[in-house]
Amino acid sequence: MEKFNINNSDDFEIIVNDIRTGRIPILCKEPYWELYRGQSKNTYELKSNLSRSCNSIQELAKKEKELIDSFKETISKTTNPNKFIHLSNNNATVFENEWRWIEQAQHYRLPTRLLDWTIKPEIALFFAVESSKNDVGQFWVYKSHLDWSCDIHFDKNPYSENDFDIISNSSFYISENHNDKIAEKRREFQDGKFTIQNHNQSLLSMEKQDKLKDKIIKHTINPKAKEDLLKYLNKININKETVYVKYDEEIENIISNLKQKLNLK
Repeated sequence: MEKFNINNSDDFEIIVNDIRTGRIPILCKEPYWELYRGQSKNTYELKSNLSRSCNSIQELAKKEKELIDSFKETISKTTNPNKFIHLSNNNATVFENEWRWIEQAQHYRLPTRLLDWTIKPEIALFFAVESSKNDVGQFWVYKSHLDWSCDIHFDKNPYSENDFDIISNSSFYISENHNDKIAEKRREFQDGKFTIQNHNQSLLSMEKQDKLKDKIIKHTINPKAKEDLLKYLNKININKETVYVKYDEEIENIISNLKQKLNLK
């Protein structure tokens, strides 16, 4: 019979405790920070939504440019663009607002090179067990030495072809009214972070990259345990109502129309 790492909540808590106390043997000699990601099927790789649909650097770069350009154009034509995106009026660097466009597109469920992670293992578990009830789930752990200070990456060009690995944590503190923004609601609900790499690196799933694979571990989840794990999470107030951000009708229509225009899923 197939063996799974997580068959119940006790298994999950033991794994998380072992990770936090350093008993998981990941070869990371530098100081590290723990990121978690849950995926509902064991066939899924650690690749961004946009990367999964592309077979070459050229295709990935082209699709990304079309998406971000269309997103900018669409938002600029609304009566109140500030409702939808944080932009800095006093750019600290040339690329600050370019990062904000990409990050906000991800917040609105548009496919980008960004990959969602969380610093809260229970949130990752939720995403692993909430759907595909008959499929083996994945609980990923990434121990990274990368700094996730909110503006550490603003001096880098997000479209550069130089190798880079970044954990993004920006979008807050820009506006006095930032608390009503989607980015801040997602941050609050999901304790989220993003990872991003250049176009070439993005085409190869993170767990297969030589420089990362020793820092990333996958734990499989027994599909028969998913329902009980959802009940376990619900007892600590982690469920669809507390995790998912509700979008108003205007942004739902904008995103729906944009996806249709660009033939995106």
